[in-house]
Amino acid sequence: IILMHDEATQPSDQDGRRFDRAAMLTLVFALLILLTSTAQLIYRYFLPTDGWLSVTDDLNSAELLYFANLVGAPSGLLVQDSVTGVEGTPLGQYPAGETPPFWYAGNTLRYDVQRGDQSLTVAVPIVHWTFRAFVKNLTVDPAPLINLLGIVVFLGVGALAFFRRPDDPAARALLIFVSVIAAQTISALLPDGLSTVFDPVANITSGFFGYVIFGVLIAPALLSFTLVFPHPKPIVVRRPWLAYAPFLIGAVIFVALVTTKAWQPGWIGTMLMMLASLIALGHSVLTMRDSVSRAQLLWAFGGFVLGIGLFLFNFPAAFGWVGDAAYAFTVVANLGIPIMGLGLGMAVLRYRLFDIEVIIRRTTAYALLTALLALIYFGSVVILQQALTPLIGDATPAVVLSTLLIAALFLPLRRRVQSAIDRRFFRRKYDAEKVLERFAATARDETDLDV
Repeated sequence: IILMHDEATQPSDQDGRRFDRAAMLTLVFALLILLTSTAQLIYRYFLPTDGWLSVTDDLNSAELLYFANLVGAPSGLLVQDSVTGVEGTPLGQYPAGETPPFWYAGNTLRYDVQRGDQSLTVAVPIVHWTFRAFVKNLTVDPAPLINLLGIVVFLGVGALAFFRRPDDPAARALLIFVSVIAAQTISALLPDGLSTVFDPVANITSGFFGYVIFGVLIAPALLSFTLVFPHPKPIVVRRPWLAYAPFLIGAVIFVALVTTKAWQPGWIGTMLMMLASLIALGHSVLTMRDSVSRAQLLWAFGGFVLGIGLFLFNFPAAFGWVGDAAYAFTVVANLGIPIMGLGLGMAVLRYRLFDIEVIIRRTTAYALLTALLALIYFGSVVILQQALTPLIGDATPAVVLSTLLIAALFLPLRRRVQSAIDRRFFRRKYDAEKVLERFAATARDETDLDV
């Protein structure tokens, strides 16, 4: 992962768009992590499944709590059932990543279920995922859909900032951060459940992108970003290797997770690095005095504090402190990363990585222009058809004349719409343009070319 190198610690060139080796390696990593997550999602889509949305009720337990029948196949399961075993064997006794001989689509299995105070055995068909079930997973609970939409916006923000300023260490760090978050979100588009537990490839990849990635990549990427945003800290300028230090910590966490088979190192490491990120960002707020940096930091710090506050709801659920309310805490925590991302995105977009006002002006103008042209087109087609059809018996000329009318109106109408928007919403820019127009007219009329 390349966030910065020796040249990146120096002021960048004037336009900040030099696409050097560091930028290329950053882009390659971002694409690789996104494509890998997408590939494992596609692989999991074709695995046998019971078709339910289920979660682990407690990180120390192998039991699964079932919430929704996504595929819709007739099943003996009910919402809020806790599955403790399959075919008479407790779930904790099945080796992770090994496929039992009975696990294939078309078979019907006996699930051991805890339903309230009752212990039952119910019949559950094994099926394949469907596209309808995939979409239903995004709508059965609003939090994942909000999370997905937030990540899409955040990824777009990071990509636009990077391609605008690939020579900026903060833009490169932001792209790494948004890419690993997007990779985790892609993996979460499909529930894990027993289809993942019983498959070796899915068990490893889903475990990495769904859980391990938080401590190994997401938290380190966030800490690296705060070390170079909005400018690299003096200690990072003197010792560029410190920009990589969070990823070394992530590597240590990964080794600890693999060797100990425990989840605590990941959660504790994630929490500590996020708190360190908050401290680094707070340090920048206190030490960076120029107006642009402070404006960026206000947006970033506000979004970061609120996002971290929501994300920390994961920890009471993970450590089993809130009992039956664990899932509700997880739903609230899902909103933390998008809010944090949007805050950082506003900081980057609004202040100098590129002019967001240009996008707003153009988007508003062309949206209104499109609506007006569509109204004029369909109105003229109706009117001309009423007028010409009785005379010539054909409606084609009405369509042709309406199209020519739209082509003739496009440029003058666009200028008027843009002028009206600037006059109403961007008055300072509008007044400046009018002053320049008057100056140009005065200079043209009063200049004596014969002198």
